[in-house]
Amino acid sequence: MLVWIVSSISSIVGDIKRLNRSSLLPLLIPFLFLIAVGTVVYAILEDWTLFDSLYATIITITTVGYGDLSPQTRSGRIFAIFFTLVAIGLAGYAISSAAAVLFESQQRNREKRIFEKRMNQIAQLSNHIIVCGGGIIGNRAAGEFKRRGFPFVIIEPHEANLKRALLWMHDSYIDKRMRHYASLEEVDWSIEERMSIDELAQETGVLYMLEDPTDEQQLRAAGVNRAYGVVTAMEDDRDNTTIILSARDMANRLNNPKLRIVGSAGNETNMHTLYLAGADRVISPNIMGGFTVASNMLDHDAAEFWDHMLFQQDQQIRFGDMHVRDYPEIVGWTTDELRHKWSQLVIAIRRNGKFVYTPAPDETIFADDVLIVIGDNL
Repeated sequence: MLVWIVSSISSIVGDIKRLNRSSLLPLLIPFLFLIAVGTVVYAILEDWTLFDSLYATIITITTVGYGDLSPQTRSGRIFAIFFTLVAIGLAGYAISSAAAVLFESQQRNREKRIFEKRMNQIAQLSNHIIVCGGGIIGNRAAGEFKRRGFPFVIIEPHEANLKRALLWMHDSYIDKRMRHYASLEEVDWSIEERMSIDELAQETGVLYMLEDPTDEQQLRAAGVNRAYGVVTAMEDDRDNTTIILSARDMANRLNNPKLRIVGSAGNETNMHTLYLAGADRVISPNIMGGFTVASNMLDHDAAEFWDHMLFQQDQQIRFGDMHVRDYPEIVGWTTDELRHKWSQLVIAIRRNGKFVYTPAPDETIFADDVLIVIGDNL
């Protein structure tokens, strides 16, 4: 019995504390004060009992008006007129405000459940890629991971950048944009742009964290100890350097020394710094962009093929590498057999640290080879 009493008191105290933290308390206090005033005044003016006065006050506030109890004195009726006007106004405001508070509370609970579900999914990832930054470089890299079916999580501190990244991984949005660019066709992509981040994430299946990736705790929450790799694509190279240093250090301390880190350098003079920080590979978008411009000018058909391969939605033709150790059944095959049986065209072989370019069709594949191929994703 004593345990039940203590538990009940604790529950009541908890409810009072939660009520005190909520927005309902400022509404409840004047409402209770109004009931108390009505009860006391009715009791004095009409000579009713406190119970009858409380009853009359409640039916006045709720506008029920059963008619079985009404003021009989002139002063009581005058009070009832003004009391009714005040009570109805306050009650209406209180009820509408309470409904808004409850709606906001439900919305917060829903967002909390979505957040917890997403973080649980991230906690279950392994051998995945952590994309730090949702700008142009980051969201294009994430889009390629998505098309190739490789698990990843994107971390971006700014909501606008994150939403844009998710839009460019939404198949319907991309299709509309590509149709518009190709033919100037009038298409309506505002449907996708009006979606919330959570709605876009649900439709695209993309896991995200609206956090600062320079914070070590966020990298840890993203699973840097279980990840295959980290991509740093922040707009500021100082942020990329910080992320690389943190990711490399945490990976070593958390028993993931083989973590692959690819960094993006906005300024090519910072490429060496990112390598010193621990990146396995550093890419300069400026250099690659200049190469692409030149290719489109001089080798326009090849450049068009490259663009078509990257942006097509109906096929998955890609350049890639095949580590033969992962496919022991192809050891002893020729490159021509690989093309016929697996639809993979070998354009180079990395053997003993060197590249063999355009190998002959009868070139034998060895167990330690790495094949540079173009074909369907394996």
